[in-house]
Amino acid sequence: MKKLVFAVVVSFVASAVYAETSVTLYGGADGGITVQKLKGKSATVKFANGSLDTNMFGITGTEDLGSGNSVFFRLEQGYVLSNGKEDDSGDKAFNRQAYLGFTSRLGQVAFGRIGALGSYNGEYSISGSSAYNTSFSALSNIHSAFILTDWINNTIAYLSPNLNGWKLHATYSNGVNEDSEKWSRNKHYYGLGATFEDQAFRLGAYWEMLDNKGSDGFSKPKATNLFTTQASYDFGTFKLFGVYQYALHSMKLPNYTEIEGAHKGANQHALALSVAVPFAGGSARFQTQGALGKLKDTGEKYNSFSLGAAYLYPLSKRTTLYTQAGWGTTGKAFKKYDSGLGGWAATFGLGHNF
Repeated sequence: MKKLVFAVVVSFVASAVYAETSVTLYGGADGGITVQKLKGKSATVKFANGSLDTNMFGITGTEDLGSGNSVFFRLEQGYVLSNGKEDDSGDKAFNRQAYLGFTSRLGQVAFGRIGALGSYNGEYSISGSSAYNTSFSALSNIHSAFILTDWINNTIAYLSPNLNGWKLHATYSNGVNEDSEKWSRNKHYYGLGATFEDQAFRLGAYWEMLDNKGSDGFSKPKATNLFTTQASYDFGTFKLFGVYQYALHSMKLPNYTEIEGAHKGANQHALALSVAVPFAGGSARFQTQGALGKLKDTGEKYNSFSLGAAYLYPLSKRTTLYTQAGWGTTGKAFKKYDSGLGGWAATFGLGHNF
């Protein structure tokens, strides 16, 4: 696997230099130290990987076909900085995203492994209206309250051209993991959304559905529906963010926590509020989020709540020094799951993009 990835990188970079194409190698390296204390467990001090930005490298390129048309591709792999291993790749040469696409005056269409609309992953995700989104510990970011989707396979994504500040987004997966079975046995994903952006204001709304077809251990599981709205406004002296989500029949709780034996799943409301303030040449960020939900199979109610603060200082255009601290707690019904969302954590690190 490592030899394959290295050979692909070398061949693409070599061809880019020789042919003077638009192929580009990019990536990031992010490492630090985290001190963490989860409820009921001992405190730990460990090397932190990708706290602010993901440790990964990628290859992207575009060919201009003329008349406003072009073909593009992107291949991206994550890695663990502390030991050099592949990042949960399984059998994938590119575990983050891998797609081929076409651009015209009607918009973009891409095919391959792509981040879902609400995944906070990749170019076709439209989530991201909080001060530090999914960065740092799950104890104090969006993971602690929201139901997030993820990278999905066998996907087609559409992005419209700019329509007076508005863009339309649509994503479909014919098999979130595999599409080798008949249609009724593959797990499908559907996503529709719209975003608006001007100089100071950003707005987004999107719907996602996982039909949970062919799920092992479920008896005719309910389809998961996620409805999310988000907004941010830059006042100049500070930037304010807000995100709300309603989840219907989710088969997972926040932080990708599995609900064992679920049929109807969970319904929940989640809200996040945050602010970013320029300070001492850097950016101070404060974030809070919470969730209230009900396990439909048992009738149990659950909740989670977290707080976090971070400071980011740019040493250059590509290098950032950062520190962050967060605290989270969950209600009684949530505590029977090993969610990792109760306790505190503090991180100090350095991130570099290339």
